[in-house]
Amino acid sequence: MTYEEFCAGIGKYSALWNKGLKKQANKALFAFAEDFKKNVPQDNADELLFRFCREFYDEGGFPELKEHGCIRLPYQLMGLVHEYLKRECLADKMPQMRWAYQLGGQYFNPFDPNLEQDPYDVLKRAYEHPDCDYKTVELYFESQIDELGFGAHHFPDGCCIAREVYLEDVKTAEKILSEYTLPPEFSEELEYYKTLYRVYFEWSDNDRKGDFDELIKAAGIEFSAPKAFYYS
Repeated sequence: MTYEEFCAGIGKYSALWNKGLKKQANKALFAFAEDFKKNVPQDNADELLFRFCREFYDEGGFPELKEHGCIRLPYQLMGLVHEYLKRECLADKMPQMRWAYQLGGQYFNPFDPNLEQDPYDVLKRAYEHPDCDYKTVELYFESQIDELGFGAHHFPDGCCIAREVYLEDVKTAEKILSEYTLPPEFSEELEYYKTLYRVYFEWSDNDRKGDFDELIKAAGIEFSAPKAFYYS
């Protein structure tokens, strides 16, 4: 299969989708994916999927796929890419390890429901790889910030991550900032969460005495706690 033929298969799906024919589009993509798996040799498939990932993740290609309301990729195409990237990750290849993270993210991968049991973190491995690129650095830093944001989601009612996880996230983020030059907003966001967690832990360790919102204001930051509803 040529890359042009591969793109034509995706294009058929997109054309049907854009006409509002979603069932036909998904049926066409399913047929394309099944034919690809059965009839395209692995070396050829790997070459095609490498070109697709490079274009999709690094060059802004296939914008029509991003306009379909898909979180990442249409399911059948996502399955093809996943199988390819899984092999490449086992071989410690870059930027394929970064692409794998971009495909599945930190918490979601429909093809490996037990992914959390894997003995490695693919994004961490990508960051530590000799061929680590700038996008990997950004994503690795952002993954620490995302976890800090998740942990603070229910402040002041409680913290969604253990204190040890918070400390490890901050340590990792500071390490990244010491090794690479990132835009100022990255370090500013980290400092925000360090202040927020400091206020929360001090308040919590002090038997939650005092008004949390006032303590936040006194620390010079803003935080809006989500509304909570309790039922007896």
